[in-house]
Amino acid sequence: MADTFLMDSHKLFWHLDRVHDWLQGKRIAPLYIDMGITQTCNVQCSYCYYAVPEHRTNAIIETPALISFLKEAAEIGVKAVGFLGDGEPMIHPGVYDAVAAGKGAGLDMALSTNGVLMKEERLQELLSSLTWIRFNISAATPSTYASVMGVDENVFYKVVENIRRCVRIKRAGNLPVVIGIQMVLIPGCFEDLVPFAAMGRDLGVDYAVVKQCAERTDTGQAPSTEDLERHKHLLEQAESLSNDSYNVIIKWRKISNDGVKNYDRCYGCEFLPQISGNGDVYSCGAWFGNPDFLIGNINHETFKEIVAGRRYAEVMRRVKNEVNVHNDCGTNCRQNEINEFLWKLKNPPEHVNFI
Repeated sequence: MADTFLMDSHKLFWHLDRVHDWLQGKRIAPLYIDMGITQTCNVQCSYCYYAVPEHRTNAIIETPALISFLKEAAEIGVKAVGFLGDGEPMIHPGVYDAVAAGKGAGLDMALSTNGVLMKEERLQELLSSLTWIRFNISAATPSTYASVMGVDENVFYKVVENIRRCVRIKRAGNLPVVIGIQMVLIPGCFEDLVPFAAMGRDLGVDYAVVKQCAERTDTGQAPSTEDLERHKHLLEQAESLSNDSYNVIIKWRKISNDGVKNYDRCYGCEFLPQISGNGDVYSCGAWFGNPDFLIGNINHETFKEIVAGRRYAEVMRRVKNEVNVHNDCGTNCRQNEINEFLWKLKNPPEHVNFI
């Protein structure tokens, strides 16, 4: 079954008005923003950047600042915001109110969570405000889960029950929210691939996705080319469990990425910047912590001021003109597919009229 959500591609084709403005050299607002809302977490995933103690902090985006940011983002033309990065969003005391506020402002809201900390009495409200929610579970057995996530095996059962609860609420209320589960592929997870896909089908979620392990984590857990080839049949078998109402998505492009970039400049950050869990705004997550690419902080400035400011334009210009995407950027950058598309637009082939 095809990747119905285009998780291994991009969706700029549906925003050609914004793309046209960008091609004309106009200053544009982002279409979508990935962001953390805290830098702390309640689990210790073996592949995660924040599994390293020195990367964890108690930083948080204060709830009033977070809600103001969401409203301002909608006002300037941002279409969607995902609470996906840095720490665990469900730790944030204002997460439920923030998701509702974002939805109320006209944004499509999304959330990625380990699923441990879910307030049952607020799930109806949360799910009613989300476009999608994804549970990072990365295993299909308690033992593998405990090994990968750095927690007790009993936590696995708690997360599975929380997923079931969300599916029940969605079905009972006929809610449009899409519910998915995710596996970050590392060598210790290969044997769980097919059971993971089967578990998602049995839980009644809309999809299960298997994604790459980001090399930025410095954990050395990304599978080797040999590992991937040896276990390719398991990935294919998991994918075959898709049906009309359930999609198993293998992010083949990113999992098997050889590191070759088919573009020479990064253009995607203007469409998809990222925000750290302490409120710092960057061109992208690869530069978190690098002052050369720090644009501002939404705890201390309004997002409108940040996007309209000189610093925002300066950093975006630096990314486009000075960053060497072949040497300075990771293999699986967040904006990779966007960059491929925009590079082709900027550098058309000969004889474009012979379509």
